[in-house]
Amino acid sequence: MSPEQATGHVEETRRFRLRDSDLEAGFFLQHLNPGTTLLDAGCGPGSITTGLAKRVAPANVIGIDADSARIDVASRDAVAAGVSNVLFQVADVTSLPFDDDSFDVVFANALIEHLPDPSIGIKELLRVLKPGGCIGLRSPDWGTALLHPESKPMLDSIALRNRWQRHRGGIPNAGRLLRGLLLSAGCLNVTAGATADSHGTESEAQEGVRYMHAILGDPELASLSDEHGWASADEIKAMRQSWTDWAAQPGAFTSFFWCHATGTK
Repeated sequence: MSPEQATGHVEETRRFRLRDSDLEAGFFLQHLNPGTTLLDAGCGPGSITTGLAKRVAPANVIGIDADSARIDVASRDAVAAGVSNVLFQVADVTSLPFDDDSFDVVFANALIEHLPDPSIGIKELLRVLKPGGCIGLRSPDWGTALLHPESKPMLDSIALRNRWQRHRGGIPNAGRLLRGLLLSAGCLNVTAGATADSHGTESEAQEGVRYMHAILGDPELASLSDEHGWASADEIKAMRQSWTDWAAQPGAFTSFFWCHATGTK
């Protein structure tokens, strides 16, 4: 990992640590009770996982992620928070190291959109879920964005971000697909909904700028854009500036959809 990539990884981990179980998993909390065993797949640095663990204590919770650095952060943060009923480990959601019917519920936030074939990951999550248990999925959908004031470079930056994600095997509009994916996997009682992640205060606007600057400043994106002719260096620079300019405008506002779905095995 280059120094630039390492910096990007640190910034992404910082953002992930801001996630909160009451916000990101609010749609799923009704399925949790003390004693409910839970798997959090794609847990990242574990901020959501530890919140869920507090709700189901004394039952054990396991958080998995393919990124060992984030698992290390999650483990340290859980100890610092005094949450003792959670274990974090490195694992691949397409080949889970657990027996069939191991968990009462399984949860995955911001995971499905990164899988080239989501059906494989969902099949594995259902394999380790007990019969009658609940699965909860949540993913963003970058196919729709509210932007004010709107500019072409801002729209171009979102399109470039989505092109990069697709190139890496991801699905930018995964959120809208979640209900269909659970139904195709044979789940029962499938329901779906959406919430909005908005930037409507000065601090939130600056956080949005920080996010898009991190994306547009990634050396892998720059290299691929040059290689495939997606955007020139000057065009990417203009995209970055457009977000800075946007945040300086009175009434600056953005909103992006996050979709969720639940089902029973």
